[in-house]
Amino acid sequence: MAHNEQGRVDRRQFLSRFGAGTIALVAGFDLVARQWVTEAAAAGSPSFATAPSLDGTLVFDAAALAANSHDQGNIVFQRPCAVLRPGSVQDIRKMVGFCADHDIEVAAAGAHHAMFGQPLVSGGLVIEMRSRNTIHSIGPDGADVDAGVLWKDLIEAAYQQGLTPASITSYTRTTVGGTLSMGGIGMMSAYRAGAQVDHARQLQVVTGDGRMKWCSATQNSDLFEAALGGLGQCGVITRATVDLVPAKQLARTYRIGYTDIPTFFRDIRILANRGEFDSLGSIPQPGTAQPLTLWATVFHNPGEVPDTAHLLRGLSPAAGSAAFQDSPYLDYISLVTTMYDSFAANLDWDAKIKPWSDLFLPDDAVEEYVESVFSSLTPEDLGPTGFGLIFPMLRSSYGRPLLRLPSDAGGPWVWLVSVLTDAAESGPDPDFTSRMMDRNYRFYQDAAAVGGFRYPHGACAFTKADWQAHYGSMWARFSAWKNEYDPKGILTPGPGIF
Repeated sequence: MAHNEQGRVDRRQFLSRFGAGTIALVAGFDLVARQWVTEAAAAGSPSFATAPSLDGTLVFDAAALAANSHDQGNIVFQRPCAVLRPGSVQDIRKMVGFCADHDIEVAAAGAHHAMFGQPLVSGGLVIEMRSRNTIHSIGPDGADVDAGVLWKDLIEAAYQQGLTPASITSYTRTTVGGTLSMGGIGMMSAYRAGAQVDHARQLQVVTGDGRMKWCSATQNSDLFEAALGGLGQCGVITRATVDLVPAKQLARTYRIGYTDIPTFFRDIRILANRGEFDSLGSIPQPGTAQPLTLWATVFHNPGEVPDTAHLLRGLSPAAGSAAFQDSPYLDYISLVTTMYDSFAANLDWDAKIKPWSDLFLPDDAVEEYVESVFSSLTPEDLGPTGFGLIFPMLRSSYGRPLLRLPSDAGGPWVWLVSVLTDAAESGPDPDFTSRMMDRNYRFYQDAAAVGGFRYPHGACAFTKADWQAHYGSMWARFSAWKNEYDPKGILTPGPGIF
């Protein structure tokens, strides 16, 4: 099944808006002033490097630069010099090569859903990947898609053929390339299936020296591992083949409220170990972290009525009052996306500061950690639309080396523990941001002390030493990959790893 690209740019043009209503060609880069220049400005520049001819557009109008100067977190602001809207993968290859030749930093941006400036670059080039949004094929062997495809669009297209991605993030208006670069986790799909990076079968990657390479577990395997969960340090993912599995038509979700944390963990572990549910986790009402509310979802087809008594057997008395809701599969998968879409439409959510904390805790330390952290949360720590999130992940199903997780020495499960803080009001608030960033680093230090790791989607200021500790035994290998695939060190400076 193939989809046409939406909003395809004019070929052989790289026009930009410059000034009030004036259209000017972006002709190249001034190597002394370190800025992109128009054709008119280039005429008087002795240090001018001509930009490659492109199928898409290279722009530096104020609106494009502003849109690519922040992400969803609204904490870090970095203004690029220019924005590439590629009309082909060759545009990406050419421009990354051009930037490498002239020491210009580059970052690929998908849906800008990161929370701490990961896709941003100061004074360099941002590649807007959403213009590369073709679904090339869908079938039992997987989906072949451009990196700018939204997971929401892929989920809906695959469902028409009775299929669904094997692993799905909670929020689905993210790009395939973006989550494969980050890791790709969420509680809306199978908690035993691994992350989205564990279900990539083949990638097309543009490396930091402007080479385009195909890679997989058997072809250019080092680049494959370096790109998956590699935070864009070694290449720009431009196309991917990802696993699909049969989709069921319905979802039944049981909700059980708990007044104490030990009972919640006892019950969720019973259900996780049995493996009869497809999704497990706790999502309280927005604005709260406690009491914990267990969501347990089983997917099924019409005529396959779930046996409630069997599914909830052996749980605590709290399960006796469990309520359930039946939903079409796509409605269930879209629950978090629909919620955030509503926040954006009605509460100015996109303009709010979001200092989210996302941490992985080992099985033998998670209860004490949650008891300590969640009991300390104030209304400011959550905001009106934030909440605490907890869900299990089967450690043995996660295998990508750059997605750092606790070992299985503490038990078979790894737990994501998130405090998804949203500011009460939209707009900047430096004091609030500073307090929350200090808090997030304390949360991280406490987690690291018991064997936990940071999921680097959230907002936590890391030093070089923190990154080295984060990658641990993988640090030397990751550094070698960086030197090999991005020898000029131009790719994705936002995380500050190297």
